[in-house]
Amino acid sequence: MPEDKICLSDILLAKNRIAKYVANTPFIKSAWLSNLTGADVYMKLENVQVTGSFKYRGALNALTWAKENHINKVFTASAGNHGLGIAEAAVHIETEATVCVPLTASPLKRQKLQAYSISLIQHGEECDVTEAYARRLANEKKGFYVSPYNNREVIAGAGTVALEMLEVIPTLSTIVVAVGGGGLASGVAIAAKAINPDIKVIGVVAANSPVMSTSVVAGRVVRAFQDKTIADGIAGNIEPESITFDLVRELVDDWVTVDEQDIVSNVFEFLDNEGMLIEGAASAAVAAISRKLLTFNPKEKVGIVICGGNIARNEWREILVQHLVGAKKA
Repeated sequence: MPEDKICLSDILLAKNRIAKYVANTPFIKSAWLSNLTGADVYMKLENVQVTGSFKYRGALNALTWAKENHINKVFTASAGNHGLGIAEAAVHIETEATVCVPLTASPLKRQKLQAYSISLIQHGEECDVTEAYARRLANEKKGFYVSPYNNREVIAGAGTVALEMLEVIPTLSTIVVAVGGGGLASGVAIAAKAINPDIKVIGVVAANSPVMSTSVVAGRVVRAFQDKTIADGIAGNIEPESITFDLVRELVDDWVTVDEQDIVSNVFEFLDNEGMLIEGAASAAVAAISRKLLTFNPKEKVGIVICGGNIARNEWREILVQHLVGAKKA
């Protein structure tokens, strides 16, 4: 194995680095999804993680690594969740942090970021523009850029999600995960397949931003069609040289594309059935199961990562309008 390849030992190291501050979130059975599919479907509730998403894991691991390497000034770009993870991690690691967000970032996530002692910069309409700007800032100011996905420590931190899932249910046969830049899918797949090579990892993308699946089909990173989606956490194009591309191409077994209306409606269904509000990216992963876009064997043990719960009031109103319009059409 090449020295630079991320492996299980990196994820185990990440687990030790972040254990003091990261929540080992519940991994519980969903009666709703289990009844719909006939399988035993378990939910990894990263929506109740510190900062409201799995992103805190990778951010904390990356900043801890930076401190170990005597780096005390970091920059990042984020649609919100990764930025919140960096901001929270910077408190514990005592690191100077600058977070760049696109102009279209969720108002709730921006508001939460403003509560931290970080430099917050709004730049660019699309995530890839914001990322390029943040990288340029890091170079100019001699800081360290921490990508939301294209970073070894971020990926390893995300992989701790799978470790915790398999500690609770060692017989999991499938893990379903939403995919944007691929950091979560990469980390989860590396950890899961190192423990059980036969486990399947299913990647879910939003129809309005199917960047990673489109790139996998093309055999290279491509700029994909973008339309507005409430699944902002998995929206936007990715860096052409992202290490996640080769990882997901090798390790993700299958892909599912979820329509926007199904993502919207599923937010309501999840609230009705599980009593929790989740953000669009998490809803996309759940919708892949609730809309029966995936089929499972009876009593097969399936895990799904509920990746985040940061949903703003204005997004909720927009979702309600879209849901009502969709219901009338139906």
